[in-house]
Amino acid sequence: MSKSTNTTNSSSCKLIYNAESSRLKYFFYKLLICVFVLISHSSIASTISGSIRDSKTKESIPFANVVIKNTTNGMMSDIEGSFILDVEKFPCTLVIKFIGYKTNEITVKNQEQILDILLEEDVYSLNEIIVKPDNAYERSLLRKVVKNRKRNNPDHLSNLSYTDYTRTTVFLSNLGIKTAQSGTFKESADAFVKTSESTLMMPFFMDETVSSHQRADKRKQSQVIAQKTDGILSQINTQVKSILEKKITTEFNFYNNQINILARGFPSPISNTGLLYYNIYLSDSTIYNNIKHYKFNYFPKSYKNITFKGHFWVESESWALTEIKASLPNSANLNFVKDLEVFVNYEKLNKDQWFYKTQKINLKLTLNKKEGKKRKKKNFDVQKLICYRNANTNTIQLLNTNSKSEYLIQNSIESSEEILAIRKEFAPLDSFERSAYTGIKKLKENKFIRVADKFSAMTINGYYNMGKLDLGPYFSFYRKNEIEGNRFTIPLRTSEKLFKNFMLGAYVGYGNKNKEFAYGGNMKYLLPNTQRSILSTNYHYDYFDLTKNKFIEFIRENPYQQGGGNIVSSFTSKIPNPYMMRNRHFDITYEHQLNKSFGLLIRPSLNRYYSNYNLIFNKRGDDLPYFDTQNLMLDLRLSFGQDYDEGYFSRIYYGNQKPVFHFTTLLGQYKLPIASGNKSGYYANLNVSMKNRVNMGPMFLKTMVEGGAILGNVPYPLLQLPRGTRDIGAARYHFNLLHHTSFASDLYMSAHLSLNCGGIIFNKLPLVKKLNLREIVTFKAYYGKLLGEHDKVLNMPNMLQAPNKAPYMEMGFGITNIFKCLRVEYVNRINRGDAFNKFSSKHGFRFRIEVSF
Repeated sequence: MSKSTNTTNSSSCKLIYNAESSRLKYFFYKLLICVFVLISHSSIASTISGSIRDSKTKESIPFANVVIKNTTNGMMSDIEGSFILDVEKFPCTLVIKFIGYKTNEITVKNQEQILDILLEEDVYSLNEIIVKPDNAYERSLLRKVVKNRKRNNPDHLSNLSYTDYTRTTVFLSNLGIKTAQSGTFKESADAFVKTSESTLMMPFFMDETVSSHQRADKRKQSQVIAQKTDGILSQINTQVKSILEKKITTEFNFYNNQINILARGFPSPISNTGLLYYNIYLSDSTIYNNIKHYKFNYFPKSYKNITFKGHFWVESESWALTEIKASLPNSANLNFVKDLEVFVNYEKLNKDQWFYKTQKINLKLTLNKKEGKKRKKKNFDVQKLICYRNANTNTIQLLNTNSKSEYLIQNSIESSEEILAIRKEFAPLDSFERSAYTGIKKLKENKFIRVADKFSAMTINGYYNMGKLDLGPYFSFYRKNEIEGNRFTIPLRTSEKLFKNFMLGAYVGYGNKNKEFAYGGNMKYLLPNTQRSILSTNYHYDYFDLTKNKFIEFIRENPYQQGGGNIVSSFTSKIPNPYMMRNRHFDITYEHQLNKSFGLLIRPSLNRYYSNYNLIFNKRGDDLPYFDTQNLMLDLRLSFGQDYDEGYFSRIYYGNQKPVFHFTTLLGQYKLPIASGNKSGYYANLNVSMKNRVNMGPMFLKTMVEGGAILGNVPYPLLQLPRGTRDIGAARYHFNLLHHTSFASDLYMSAHLSLNCGGIIFNKLPLVKKLNLREIVTFKAYYGKLLGEHDKVLNMPNMLQAPNKAPYMEMGFGITNIFKCLRVEYVNRINRGDAFNKFSSKHGFRFRIEVSF
């Protein structure tokens, strides 16, 4: 983009849409030519369509000449490299030419095929020439940009207020005409948007939000002023909006060392380590307002890395960015992303401070980035526009924290009026966007879309809506163990359509081996407080794994990841778990969100644990049928402002590159029913856990560390028992080589580390690099001690033992992203010797279904 862009008056945010306007004008221009040709030459009966791309990079070649051989009939490809050419008869020969590429001739026999034309570069080999450029000048300029990053970073403005208007649209594109004409969408045909003679777009989601933001005294506050949101999958609109905002099209700040989007870390070209990932060179300069501006072009040193290519302008007085354009190379080792383009420009607030003016993000998502020969792949086209106004760095007054909630503001009459006014000022809707809201409204009435909406909601939140009832969660439908055999469960709860702030749930299960029923129920009530507060009660009479972590809910926080952690494990267990224990449980729980960083949980509970033929409760030769406990659990959650989504009595958390801590205390009393009367004792369990994910350029590291202590002597089921597996599934927070039971500890610490290398080795290997494979390294360790005299309470069974002096450790090496969904890992136990062979395997292959960008 030329430097003149930066001279535009600050009130004209509409210029961000010039590219689209030009493209739209070019489309109508081409359409008028086609109409004229059809009128003038009625004998033309057929067309040829296709796209032209570079044979190596697979990038589109715009404005290439396409001519039918030995005729004057021809045209140029459009900005996307596509063309539609009228043909009088078949067969015919197309001649494709473009400067810097070899001429290509293709014989076309009929009009049914969509051509995918690849042009080869016209390169001549010369004798070797060694050129050593003097880049000292441009490097010195670049160092000044990097040196002033912190001062120019908009996130570092201590006092700031501004308003932004954000518009996000999502279309499902490259649909054939027959899609709208099919029986499925026949009644909703006018909801589709026509993009060419043979393709349509389906409006999927649209959101417009006006927000006010303030920063003062290291505090940040934001308030949604107006919001208009709609999508064809109405049950998951909130989740779609959150994923788009926080994972896919987040605000881009190139002053940070890396931009965290798509769950990956993209290094910035002006980061401290930018020259490790990019080739950057000075390409232009100009003078504006008597200040010199420099233009730098940059491109990745390896096109397989998760990096950008593009250009940026800087002002020589402050060495601040005035604009930057970035796009993703098509060959990058990234799944489902066909295209990503970002444009950000900035405005000067005063002599020394700069802030955003506009951001525009275009993203194309697809299951397969490679185009088919006969038809184009369907894409999700995501467009996001952010316009900033009224940026002020003077004295800032923080917002009123008792303002309306975002839920009450969304789609209100006041919001619609505010949106219309802001939209008119910033950027009017284009023809596609104008039709989006109307099309979405019509498609939501479609029967097929309604069913798809329910299944989509089930995939995300675990429940299938049946009107006033929800069926689920689906991960509890089936399980298998030695006691119950094949266990089938029917879980139900009231839905949001019946009660907004109250939920009643229940389940019943049956095991085909023990011929017994298991059941449970719960109630939850959302208290009418400003901060999120939930009062709930829960009861169950069911079987649970002896080694189930008492604090697993604080490790697997997302409510729909509560199963064994791996679908592969459900069907590949070599030895069904024999150590299942029946438990009658009742609790009352109070959850309160103190602020965005702190959460509190209080839970008194009653438990009765029953013995069975595998888990005998024996005290000095006397077998006991059960023992009871009374507990009080206190948990404090510290998350450093982690983002989350509020669901129906659930919360889904999004990573923020900062650790999440849980500090938990469990106070309790046990009672044993012995002949001479109940024997009781008091105990306490202190537990701390930390979970984190850190992006490191193309790599990322996931960490979970847990440690604690049990004070007082307790029955052995209350000790800390690390969980193992006897299947081929790769577990996140279990030990892959441990047997079902192994250690019993009252002082313990465990660590689970997983490093995804992002293909740093595979990206450099010929042929292999085309597969987009990624290396993984895992490390798991457990260290514990058994200090108390717990045998005095209940005899310790033979399958449990005190931990060895050396910590138990296992390490894995493997490959993930096989076919974009499979992970294979070879796990090896580091410890050697017969002492470890008794309760763990030496090595083995483990598998996992794993899908990510």
